[in-house]
Amino acid sequence: MSRASLLLLGLSLSSTALAAPKDPVKFAVTLEQMRGHYDASLLNYRGGDLAMAAKHAKHPANELYAAVRSDLTPALQQKFVADYARINATLAAKKPYAEYLKVMNTFYADVDAALATLGATRSDPKFAAQVIAQILENAEHEYEEGVQGGKVTNLAEYQDAIYYIARAQLWFDKNAKTFPQHQREETSQALKAAAAVVTRKGDVTALEKAVDQAKEELSEISGVRQAPKSSAGTYFANIDRLLAAAKGHYAGGMASDAEEALIEAYLENFEYLESPLAKKDKALETKLEKTLREDLRALLKTKPSAQKFSAAVDAALADLNKARALLGE
Repeated sequence: MSRASLLLLGLSLSSTALAAPKDPVKFAVTLEQMRGHYDASLLNYRGGDLAMAAKHAKHPANELYAAVRSDLTPALQQKFVADYARINATLAAKKPYAEYLKVMNTFYADVDAALATLGATRSDPKFAAQVIAQILENAEHEYEEGVQGGKVTNLAEYQDAIYYIARAQLWFDKNAKTFPQHQREETSQALKAAAAVVTRKGDVTALEKAVDQAKEELSEISGVRQAPKSSAGTYFANIDRLLAAAKGHYAGGMASDAEEALIEAYLENFEYLESPLAKKDKALETKLEKTLREDLRALLKTKPSAQKFSAAVDAALADLNKARALLGE
């Protein structure tokens, strides 16, 4: 190969490696969700609750990685996978907390390297405001799942809410000086109010009020108005569309795209249906959660025939129709 050809190849590879994520806000928020889960895992590991530490440690590799994988450079993909393996091995071996923290910090450094691929976008106050707003929205959802009537009903979800708010606060602290003074002060107060509600295990409506206040101020910064909260019917429609897309992608030989559609169906849609559905039929909610969160993706990894995968998706859709009827949609 000529020197000129080598140079062109190098430039091509470099441009591919430096390609920006297709959705920078979602990319950053997903990475912060990973950190939130691992922060919670560290807390439990240090306290001796290895089962809860392991529960939190499952989510970054098993669910969230697929949502950012295509936006990571090949080198970062390799690092993330290696980090997950080291974290899980350290956890399984019940190594001292200092060793668990060490492997976790290596992953956090790789997350920072991934965020660095955003370039100038990362320091844009409008971008930061959108990231903070989305992290807070996720925290509100986790809290709703984890606390009822002033009592923790799901410890993992409650801890997720704690650490998501902490991640939002860190993003705010890092970017506050770039925000207009009024919005900076109002957002700061709303963040403090949100953290206080979570600490005292207050009513979810109080958290919603604080988060909505923060999101309103943040929308003034970003210029992106708050979208109205989706209805159950919208979530069901999204899931139908995404599961149909998953079938189409898999039939077309695009298993990775099929997996991304499955993850979006669960993380960005079904999760918001879990609480109301559980109140109507806990067994159905549990079954659908396992199907959408684990079983369909596990089936993908076995490389089934398109017909077998399609049949499994259709079975999930039948259960979703039962859920839709229960929720009056």
